[in-house]
Amino acid sequence: MKNTMDYFKEICAIPHGSYNIDKISDYLVEFAKQNNLSCRQDELKNVIIKKEASKGYENLPGIILQGHMDMVAVKDEGVEIDMEKEGLNLCEEGGYLFAKGTSLGGDDGIAVAMAMEALANEELLHPELECIFTVNEEVGMDGAVGIDLSDIKGKYLINIDSEEEGVITTSCAGGVRLLSLLELKREKKAHGSVYMVEIKGLLGGHSGTSIHEKRANACIVLGRLLKEIKKAGETDIIDITGGEKDNAIPKAAKMIISTDAPFESFAKSVNEFDKKINEEYKGIEEEIKISVTPIEDNTDNIFCIDKTDVIADILTSVPDGVIKMCDSIDMVETSLNLGVMRLDAEGFKLDFCLRSSVAREKEALKERLGTILAKKGCKLALTGDYPGWEFREVSPLRERIVSCYRKLYNKEPAVCGVHAGLECGILIDKKSDLDCVSIGPNILNIHTTGEKLDLESVERTRKLLFEVISKKD
Repeated sequence: MKNTMDYFKEICAIPHGSYNIDKISDYLVEFAKQNNLSCRQDELKNVIIKKEASKGYENLPGIILQGHMDMVAVKDEGVEIDMEKEGLNLCEEGGYLFAKGTSLGGDDGIAVAMAMEALANEELLHPELECIFTVNEEVGMDGAVGIDLSDIKGKYLINIDSEEEGVITTSCAGGVRLLSLLELKREKKAHGSVYMVEIKGLLGGHSGTSIHEKRANACIVLGRLLKEIKKAGETDIIDITGGEKDNAIPKAAKMIISTDAPFESFAKSVNEFDKKINEEYKGIEEEIKISVTPIEDNTDNIFCIDKTDVIADILTSVPDGVIKMCDSIDMVETSLNLGVMRLDAEGFKLDFCLRSSVAREKEALKERLGTILAKKGCKLALTGDYPGWEFREVSPLRERIVSCYRKLYNKEPAVCGVHAGLECGILIDKKSDLDCVSIGPNILNIHTTGEKLDLESVERTRKLLFEVISKKD
């Protein structure tokens, strides 16, 4: 009989980054067929699989297990893998599972795998199980927004999308994605020299769970550097890029610029900024590296953008990181992450992730950021707006999980909220009587190529989940 990690490794062999979910969705449908389980796949490719209650459990409240199929698919520069078409290169070391040169997708493949084992395990006693597997959570929770739950009977929903063992999550922030476009023109310019400037080595991380750690944002740092190097001579951008996902803190950024500054003075400005930024983030970021590479090019082929000053102003004026802490507890209330920066034929594009556990504060931040960008001439669009998940004073499911955790591990779990976004708020909007919690094993550095899954923690979390499912009183 397959266990959770067997299923997880099968999932890792299937490309399943956001918007690339057809194969993993069909894989779940085939799994249901092979196990003679009721299954529904909708037009969005969400999948719901149901299993009848075990004998003696027919009259107990049904349990819903929920997670998302998609992962944040990122890779290190130079890694030769097509994450749209190829599976991951898994490695195991020191009790951890990781993927060589790429993200792992423990967020949230481990939820899918645990639910699959629960569905396939004939020895597990349980009330009716309803497993909800959603799509494209990482890019706006599209699957949860569009899913039909009219046939769902269960009252207890266990979301398996948390990344810290021993923590029972009971509320989360709401969020929205803001897209900005600054239209540009290209002009033939030749200031004398062309350089590529790169910022690497930052920690990056999840913009919800790591934002309070005050890690550097590579896009923001590059914007500050751009302002500094413009003092060394006339400078215009040829290309600029940074980050990969709106909900991941960018750990690298680069630009190609044309300047009349000689290499010595230009490199001096960069080196001085390098020392300054490393000193500023000392104790937080230890590996920030800024490099300058001269590029030999025919000056007749150089076309620079016409709004380099505006870009520098935008990158140094938008708020970033923690905006406000909660008044009553030591937890982030409102935050902003500039996750993606691109220059293409349409213009200069920025992709922001806004989060807040207070709806009015989320609206205020949208207004503040939108005003700054609009004044710089940017066009704006909002997408993926989702509600927060409010704490429920009376929660039998929460009490059940706390009781099971005490029984298994003879200690108290932490019960708290999280600044990251979870699908629970959206699902509760569809079924207001749902009693929800979120749990999960230890997963380090999610949304980055340093992601690692704690294998012993997976087993303990699986044991807790099955204990909760099989508990009768």
